[in-house]
Amino acid sequence: MQSYLQSGRFIDSDHPLVIQFAETWRGASRDPREQAVNLYYAVREQIRYNPYSFSRDPETLQASHALLAGESYCVPKALLLAACARHCGIPARIGLADVRNHL
Repeated sequence: MQSYLQSGRFIDSDHPLVIQFAETWRGASRDPREQAVNLYYAVREQIRYNPYSFSRDPETLQASHALLAGESYCVPKALLLAACARHCGIPARIGLADVRNHL
């Protein structure tokens, strides 16, 4: 599980903005499940979903980019949630799937 706790190129859990966001929204509880739920709702509510913000620039796939932009589509939002979880000591990774006609 150690690899799911480390910061990476896209899940940049050591970025100052990610750390600040995670600390703000994780809540007072030390229960990992409660923290994960709090972080889920924070990413869902605080970062606007915009499916038209897609870019081929790899930098836009970093968790920190979703915070900087204040909006993103599903992949960077998932990366942000994973980064926040990792910062809080909760092992996390993302899963990907093809979605057809989601618009």
